[in-house]
Amino acid sequence: MKAIKLIIVVCILMMGVSVSNNTQAQATMTQVESLYIYNFIKNIQWNNVSDKYIIGVYANDETYDGFNKVLSVRKFNGKSIVLKKLDDASQASECHVVFVGQTNGSMVKKIVAEADTNNTLIVSERGQLNNGAGIAFVLVNSKLQFKINQDACKAAGLQISASLLSLGV
Repeated sequence: MKAIKLIIVVCILMMGVSVSNNTQAQATMTQVESLYIYNFIKNIQWNNVSDKYIIGVYANDETYDGFNKVLSVRKFNGKSIVLKKLDDASQASECHVVFVGQTNGSMVKKIVAEADTNNTLIVSERGQLNNGAGIAFVLVNSKLQFKINQDACKAAGLQISASLLSLGV
């Protein structure tokens, strides 16, 4: 009986370590994605930015919190970066960038339809270029990289710098 209890305790501890590692990996991935988005902002010519860049996050609360931690303290060209948690695709028209998390990937087409004439960059996690995202994160040999859909970016009225285009896969 003691051996069974010991096995159960060990299994629970191992599951806790696994969950902790997954949570930590997700936090790190979110930080990397948010830094990429910051660099996207710096390498795109925007036509409709007044005093701040608005980034909509259509993802879970953990992703939003991770993005907020990294991006809300940054500025570009003297303009602050403000994050907005999106609950509905119609809110995309209020943003310069909309990040669509993997679990909400099926909403990319609807978000693109809502934001498409508003100079908004749609960034998706793990693909969705075929559904109209301007930039999509992809894993290549376990390394986070991105692909650019130039047609979608042009349709949204965005000019992507040559240096950013050269970094995409």
